[in-house]
Amino acid sequence: MEFEQDTSLVNVRVLIPVNAEAYRSVRLCSLHEQPPAFGSLPELEPNLSETAARLAESDDRCFFGAFKGEQLVGIIRLSRYSAPNEKHRAYLAGFYVLPPFRCYGYGRALIHKALDRAKNTLGIRRVNLTVVTKQEVAIRLYQSFGFRIYGTEEETFSRDGQFYDEHLMTLKLNSDNDRNA
Repeated sequence: MEFEQDTSLVNVRVLIPVNAEAYRSVRLCSLHEQPPAFGSLPELEPNLSETAARLAESDDRCFFGAFKGEQLVGIIRLSRYSAPNEKHRAYLAGFYVLPPFRCYGYGRALIHKALDRAKNTLGIRRVNLTVVTKQEVAIRLYQSFGFRIYGTEEETFSRDGQFYDEHLMTLKLNSDNDRNA
């Protein structure tokens, strides 16, 4: 798999409820900077206590953060599908790196860490994601990990009268694991 690159120089760790304020700040930046890239609107984001509750790690969901020193500079979420017959799949969402920290490996390290977690979770065979078709840099980054486009959903989002399409992307992780977890 292509995502076996060395990203050890970047500090990526699981976010916990105490990181809620920093996470929410980065999340709001993402929604303001790239509104068509996210299905959420800034004004509908949960408050700080709800954000803290969401950051509590579970068997089916984990948030990762990339840090420059103690500053949170990037985020991503790995979630497992919840239906018993879909537990073999997970998806990446909410991926974002603050503009001054792009092109330094933070995004690659976040994706690597999330995929490593998925790869080492019993039963997960595939990771999916969606990406706005105009997000060419993100698409190339995902493709560098081996993700492939398997479809396009038209008019997924609308913003200020403009519609945005999304590519559906997938990555097969582990064909040896046939057990539904």
